[in-house]
Amino acid sequence: MINRLYLLIALAVLIAVPLRAQTVRYEVSVTKGEFHVAAEFPAGGKDTLLVSLPAWSPGNYEIQNYARFVHGFRAKNANGQPLYWDRFDKDTWRVATGRSDRVTVEFDYSSETIDLSIARVAPDFAQFLGTNLFLFEEGQSGEARPAEVRFRLPAGWQVTTALKGPTGGGGFYRAGDYHELADAMTFVGRYSLDSLQADGKWIRIAVWPAADYTPAVARNLRNGIAKMAPVQNRIMGDAPYDVYTVFFNVIHGPIDFGGGLEHSASQYDIMPALAFADPSGTLGDFMYPLLSHEFFHLWNVKRIRPAEMWPYDYHGEQYSPLLWWSEGVTDYYADLTNLRSGLWTPDQFLGNAVTNIKQVEDTPEPWSVEDGSEATWIHEVYINSSQLYYPKGSLLGFLLDISIRDATDNAHNLDQVMRALYTRYYRQNKGFHTADLLSELRTAGMPDVDTFYRRYVDGRDSLPYETVFAKAGLVFHREIATNPFVGVSANPAQTGGVVVQAVTPGSSAETAGVQPGDVLMSIGGIAVTPDQDWGGPFRSRYRGKAGQPLTITVQREGRTLTLNTTVQEHTASTVTLTRAPNPTPKQTRIWQGLASGL
Repeated sequence: MINRLYLLIALAVLIAVPLRAQTVRYEVSVTKGEFHVAAEFPAGGKDTLLVSLPAWSPGNYEIQNYARFVHGFRAKNANGQPLYWDRFDKDTWRVATGRSDRVTVEFDYSSETIDLSIARVAPDFAQFLGTNLFLFEEGQSGEARPAEVRFRLPAGWQVTTALKGPTGGGGFYRAGDYHELADAMTFVGRYSLDSLQADGKWIRIAVWPAADYTPAVARNLRNGIAKMAPVQNRIMGDAPYDVYTVFFNVIHGPIDFGGGLEHSASQYDIMPALAFADPSGTLGDFMYPLLSHEFFHLWNVKRIRPAEMWPYDYHGEQYSPLLWWSEGVTDYYADLTNLRSGLWTPDQFLGNAVTNIKQVEDTPEPWSVEDGSEATWIHEVYINSSQLYYPKGSLLGFLLDISIRDATDNAHNLDQVMRALYTRYYRQNKGFHTADLLSELRTAGMPDVDTFYRRYVDGRDSLPYETVFAKAGLVFHREIATNPFVGVSANPAQTGGVVVQAVTPGSSAETAGVQPGDVLMSIGGIAVTPDQDWGGPFRSRYRGKAGQPLTITVQREGRTLTLNTTVQEHTASTVTLTRAPNPTPKQTRIWQGLASGL
């Protein structure tokens, strides 16, 4: 017994010492409006050390090349003596170690870019993601090399990070490996920090600027999060975190986007101030869908991950045909969460589905969600299918869920497919392929999986809304309307009049020669003024008169011009999705099961 005890202690020492020796130690400070980062690597007496910054951040499928923000790079040995270094490639530095056991590299990082995956420093605040600042040694990024991080910050600044800690006298935060380190979102500075418990787990809310976290905003945010978390935990069967953090930036300057980026135990969201909350504290319409979407990523994509992204390669693109599932079906579960939690009414849930249908159908040519998944890295110009696989993927999730419930009389559902992926792939430490997903759908009872996949996932056929929605007692109705169409986007000008902002290619306006900057005076004899709607009278007068002459009068550079063209018509469809007034018992069971999760 004594000998065995000594043996266990000896083994523990032998294991612990090498692990400690392999730890990479980082120090992050903020001075003069930028980050300063020092990273001490175990060099093990090797001649050359190759260290890299990631080129992208998982979840944000875009090459960012964070090394472009680096300057003042330098290296030294354990005695503080400078070491020779040079650039090896776009995001890698090569250091001649002089066979030192440990090598420290330092650099400054400067960026004012507002982005979900790029670090930024403001006068009283800074935020970063681990991929931005934490170098890794080539050949070691996927291994269990632990990391320690400490901060040196201005007086009065606080730290909120997804890293574990702080521990020890030096206030070190810790990560078990580089993947955990790279995924760590962090706020430092002066901001609001709140917390609540949901399902026995702590959830923190960090908001900058602090003034935007008013008592009314806090009440509405806390209420939403407290309702979302238990619903999603029930769907998936567990809460895979000890502490979860919602990081929020509210932007008061010009910004043309709002969104979020998921992490293994946190989410980082950016919203324009007017879309965040109104002066009364009422949250913007996108807030609950955003929070719910990023929260469900805890399971879908951070853990249930396409095999093509297992493990992560931080140097370049990792193409997968499955992002429609990772992102689009996550959108479906975000919407389901808001319905099941009572944050949305059934009408809001169905109205959101109609919005998704409109987005998908307004595209000028057919496309598949698999193609969109692969193309997410290239920023398509004509059709941005990398954004459209969100609404189309959500609709596919909706249709799959109803189809499974209908085929099994509500005994099985898409929730079970999601749990099966979580159990059989993530918990087995591997990613899943399309064939695996189709197998799980088949096991759950989805009829004719291969045909559905061929036509609607890999294929470009129009989705079978009417036939599938009817199985859940939902009435899908489409109304086709043809109206005359001018083809101008115009806004009232401060100096009076209505100024053309853009002209639609191929439209009556373009044929006439209308240009951005023109002031519209009349269209087809109907006066155009800032204080009246000219569109209604125009459509009434010219409906059904395609090809007839049309005059457009504009002012351009002080001259009045009468431009000649012909009437063109535009065909558009209006879609509605409502609950049937007298559903069958089976339809009722399917809808109630979907809407309640029971």
